[in-house]
Amino acid sequence: MLKISKNWVIINIIIFVSIVLLMIRYNTLGYERSNVILSFLYFVGANLLLFFSYIKFKTAINPISAYTVFIFLFAYSIIPLSSYQHKYSATTYSVVTLSIIFYLLPILSNVKIRKIKFFEIKQKQRASILPFLVICACIVFVLECIRFGFIPFLAITSRDIYIETNEKLIPFLHYFIVLTAYIPAWAYIYYKEGIITKKKLLIITVVTAIILLNYLSRQVYLLLALSLIISYSFYTKVNIKSILKIIFIALGLFFTIGYLKFHSDATDSFSEFMRLIAGIKNEKITIIESTFVEYSSKRYSALDKIIETKNNLGFYGYGMYTFRPLISLLLLEKFGIINRIPDLDSEVLVSTYASDPYLDFGIIGVVMINFIYGLIAYNSFRDYENKSPVAIIVWSIIIFCCIMGMFINYFNTMLIWLGLFFNKLLFYNLKKE
Repeated sequence: MLKISKNWVIINIIIFVSIVLLMIRYNTLGYERSNVILSFLYFVGANLLLFFSYIKFKTAINPISAYTVFIFLFAYSIIPLSSYQHKYSATTYSVVTLSIIFYLLPILSNVKIRKIKFFEIKQKQRASILPFLVICACIVFVLECIRFGFIPFLAITSRDIYIETNEKLIPFLHYFIVLTAYIPAWAYIYYKEGIITKKKLLIITVVTAIILLNYLSRQVYLLLALSLIISYSFYTKVNIKSILKIIFIALGLFFTIGYLKFHSDATDSFSEFMRLIAGIKNEKITIIESTFVEYSSKRYSALDKIIETKNNLGFYGYGMYTFRPLISLLLLEKFGIINRIPDLDSEVLVSTYASDPYLDFGIIGVVMINFIYGLIAYNSFRDYENKSPVAIIVWSIIIFCCIMGMFINYFNTMLIWLGLFFNKLLFYNLKKE
């Protein structure tokens, strides 16, 4: 007989009731009924997928539940609370719906892939990679502080740290700073596998924490948190209550950093400020709703706009979006071999992860690339469940890319590709000493 956690049932019931109440609220506020109904249908679909995912995988965090974040936020975006939002075209609904279907297809079909063989690395050589990355990160941090003219954390109350530091980051070398998002988790796994001592783990963690505290990057902080949580849960059982606590803490940090980044000297309250930048005129819309509009709903409107522009131009990228890290490494843009059209720059326009496959290969890209994403997600999760250390960070990355899908396609960023490369170096055929 199928057993389902009572907590999971309660959580899903609460979500469903919240959806119903939310739809009643927006209907009462006078928003178009067709939008409310369509939003409700996508919401219910996401809720059912969330519930079903636990039945299939017997755990709350899985390849389907992680992806439902994208679906829930798309459902919310259908109701135009902001002046920046508009009705989506049929093509946009097709792109999003097909993205969902073909991401889920290999997961629901249990499609497995063969492992790619990698070159062998001796344990002593493997153990030297982490210290090398930490030393490089420290050197780059010092060089960037010299370039900034100050230590960011010490000037956090007197300067606009986010803007001032982002303008002076050292190209390419800054990736050593970004890689510190993985390093504490990598060190923890090495410690649990008996490769490094507890003292080395502590030193590496403290050093990377000091570096990360000087950069207000929510993406890096989220990746750091996810990699640590997934690493910890790999070796220790974590219950749903603990996961919920972590989620609430993460949301608190997200809004806190958002306040630090967008705080101004204006006399308006933060609530009024958020409503202003979100383009919301209805005073009955709350600060929480304004935040969701600013950080998610507007991104789906950007997706709709970029789809319209692509169709009008008859444009195809033929891989320039999907393989962005390779284009960056080969300096194809710098030498003018590839020229990116500003109105189709999905990263700058922040048009969700769904835009890149469509920009590159149209509907065929949406089908094929999302199938590949689902395939990777399913197999990395299965490897994680089968206690393969190399899968810990890969699975963390999948969750991160799914959650950040409402912004840009992190599957095709240097941050992710470098993380996967070094993760393979560190853990391929790992053996305890």
